[in-house]
Amino acid sequence: MHHAYDRIFDSFRILDSNNQLIEDVFAQHALWLDQPGCAIQRTDFELPGDMRTDGVLKPGLYLSIVLEGAGEGGPLEGDGRQRYGENDLIAMALREATRCGGAAVRGAHMRAIGVAFPLTSISALGLEPDFMDLFSKTDQTLLYTKAKAPPRVQAVAAEMLKPTIGGHAGQLLLGAQATEILTRSMFVLRHQIDLDGPTGNKRDRLQAIRELVQSDLRHSWSIAELADRAGFSRRTFNLQFRAAYGVSASDYLRALRLDAARDALVHQNMSIADAAYHVGYTHPANFATAFRRRFGCAPSQCRDEKMA
Repeated sequence: MHHAYDRIFDSFRILDSNNQLIEDVFAQHALWLDQPGCAIQRTDFELPGDMRTDGVLKPGLYLSIVLEGAGEGGPLEGDGRQRYGENDLIAMALREATRCGGAAVRGAHMRAIGVAFPLTSISALGLEPDFMDLFSKTDQTLLYTKAKAPPRVQAVAAEMLKPTIGGHAGQLLLGAQATEILTRSMFVLRHQIDLDGPTGNKRDRLQAIRELVQSDLRHSWSIAELADRAGFSRRTFNLQFRAAYGVSASDYLRALRLDAARDALVHQNMSIADAAYHVGYTHPANFATAFRRRFGCAPSQCRDEKMA
């Protein structure tokens, strides 16, 4: 077995559609980094056939950012398996060794980065209290969730998949990128648990929604989706959000996007088209109209004032 896999698996195998063992097409693309203490799995190839994986993972935190492709995976016992697709972040936290697996079909071109931190590495990084806090509202030994990867996480994963720096410097950069994905993913996992958990009160769930939106302004959030994630009907969500924050959820989302766009124009020197896309507007005309209503000037005037 590949050295990197020794650190994260008690056992691992790949099977075809007839449950026959086949050549491991993944281990050769895995790498262990002593600093910060994690396994990196690079996947950027077309699957040669239908396959499924079956392995026992050691306790730790397992993260996958899927940039392209589709499949399913998760714990093999219970109903925790998830289907995943483009730009999904899949996170699994294990307090005990757990049998897990996945499946994908022949011909699928998978582009993904996996980052695996065993519990010993999490402890060495001083993050064990944060890791254990993920389980504070449950007696389960595993937590498994899927969310859209924030743009920053997608960008880091893409850079890890096609590194431009080699040698020792490249290894240092890869370790820093893995640590960033770890910390950002723990934030996403923490708030996804707050949204999914039955014990969170209404204010906690609304606050988690606000932070979720702030983490990915490019995503085309709808009020129906936000209400569903918060565990409310659309009408109840709107009423609760206005009662808590004094504005409707749609007005809050619009203002948040436009404020971020103005900041990108003034302080980051973005083009108008890039600033619009950065905050989730697909039609520049709609963006310009909304911008003018909020700030009383066109986006181009805002840039001109900055350059004057």
